[in-house]
Amino acid sequence: MNNKNTLILVAGLMAMVFVAASVFAYYPLSITVSPTTPPVTFATGSNAGNNDLGPGNTITVSLGSNSASASVTVHPTYQTTYYKDVLRITNSDSKAYNVYIRVDTAITSFPAGSTIQLKIYASGASRPGTPIATVPLTSTGTASIGSLSGGGTWEMDVEVYIPEGSTLPSPATANLQLIYTPSSETPP
Repeated sequence: MNNKNTLILVAGLMAMVFVAASVFAYYPLSITVSPTTPPVTFATGSNAGNNDLGPGNTITVSLGSNSASASVTVHPTYQTTYYKDVLRITNSDSKAYNVYIRVDTAITSFPAGSTIQLKIYASGASRPGTPIATVPLTSTGTASIGSLSGGGTWEMDVEVYIPEGSTLPSPATANLQLIYTPSSETPP
């Protein structure tokens, strides 16, 4: 009789577990998404649109309709080719933002020994000088640039080195993301 009672008790408890598993509670929650004008944007640098190396080439800088995206095309040659102030990052807000640059797709097809770097300088900084940050475009990853103060602007330079004697490579594109946040947390 004791085993029978135990079996009935276990069966009853299991039935309650299955019943409890099908109970759901719903609580209301609202999330408001309120888009805003981007406080940190791109702007063309002082050398955007100027003549580049080679016949008919220019330093091409294209901005998205809200300046929240940018595209830069340059035409380097052997040895070091330096492009000063081709693109800018501007902060129209009164507060500072921590800025990062993430290289999602690197340029890996250039000859061995080549370097391609994005250099970020304070607005009006002399060159050569120490950049705020240097981001290699030949490897992926996220680089912390620093804190861009309210109303501040940074200038972006591109430096390309292609070893003489190598075959000039086909055009290649690095895909980057400009990431900014008022938080001190590292972006995911």
